[in-house]
Amino acid sequence: MTMWRYKLRTFLGRFVILACCNALDALILFQGIGLRIQIGLVVFYRWTLYTPKAGDLISYIIFGFFWDAIYQIPLGFHSFLIILVFMILSTQKRYLQVSQQYMRWIIFLGVLILINQIEYSLRLMLGQQIVISYQSVLSILLTFSLYPLIFRTLQRYDR
Repeated sequence: MTMWRYKLRTFLGRFVILACCNALDALILFQGIGLRIQIGLVVFYRWTLYTPKAGDLISYIIFGFFWDAIYQIPLGFHSFLIILVFMILSTQKRYLQVSQQYMRWIIFLGVLILINQIEYSLRLMLGQQIVISYQSVLSILLTFSLYPLIFRTLQRYDR
């Protein structure tokens, strides 16, 4: 198989997984439950640290555009956040890969809280009403608790 076909197949496979994560997040959000389970963020975190492939940044940027549409934020905002987090994780990758699993889990919680707080700040600047309630805290904790399960599932997928 030629190199460009392998890259295209890898890109499309990862794009489909991220699109399914976005669809699941949108389905839960549009059900009126008010929870945001950011599975795509866990996938992004895992792939950035452990299995970077050619074309990942492009699929992450497209993933950010979908995320903007789902959460009704100006187009390009989440793509910018993803590029920023991607650069930070890429520079710290060698330290995070040798650290304990629970440390990577705690750092993921920090990334999750940071992205949510920046998004809430943008919503406040745009004049959208934000109520930080038990639902937002529950969403962060639910995403944080799903991290080990999604991490293990992606380990099997990447083999």
